[in-house]
Amino acid sequence: MQRNWIGRSEGAEVEFRIQNSELKIGVFTTRPDTLFGATYMVLAPEHKLVEQITTPEQRPAVEAYRATVATKSDLERTELAKEKTGVFAGAYALNPVNGQRIPIWIADYVLISYGTGAIMAVPGHDTRDLEFAAKFDLPIVQVVQPPDPTTDWRGFVGEGTAVNSAGPRFRSTVCRRRRPSARSRSGWRGRAWAGRW
Repeated sequence: MQRNWIGRSEGAEVEFRIQNSELKIGVFTTRPDTLFGATYMVLAPEHKLVEQITTPEQRPAVEAYRATVATKSDLERTELAKEKTGVFAGAYALNPVNGQRIPIWIADYVLISYGTGAIMAVPGHDTRDLEFAAKFDLPIVQVVQPPDPTTDWRGFVGEGTAVNSAGPRFRSTVCRRRRPSARSRSGWRGRAWAGRW
């Protein structure tokens, strides 16, 4: 199986509304089935919304972090073995499938050049998100049960059975039957290390 390839990825673009605001954050995901597991969001430090959503209390920390990240290359920022770094923006988004308030972080492992420059973080089923959540004590929710019950679900990225993923708003939100919060989209991978899939 080829692991490092350049190509097209199929998925959905989902919008998360920022709490107490009309602003929205769009994220591209190849795993819309894990929306119920999104417990925080991450913006690339260069994202255009960082200035708008950062609270006055968090502004000094966010500005210092952005200055530090500006000295790093994309390769350095996405190195899998490096320690995860980030800073809380002080703002929250609302998960479109369950309405839960989730914190918005700024972190260097998200690149402005891939996707939308923002991610919905699903630490239960993404290795980098899991490492980040563990470091910053963020919630981790299981939404995929591995086929082998002896496999640890934390960080599990394969196919499995959906769990903890029901709610009255799920079908209408994700499938656009009543709410335009998600739409089908294709994206292109430039480098295997440069993005999320």
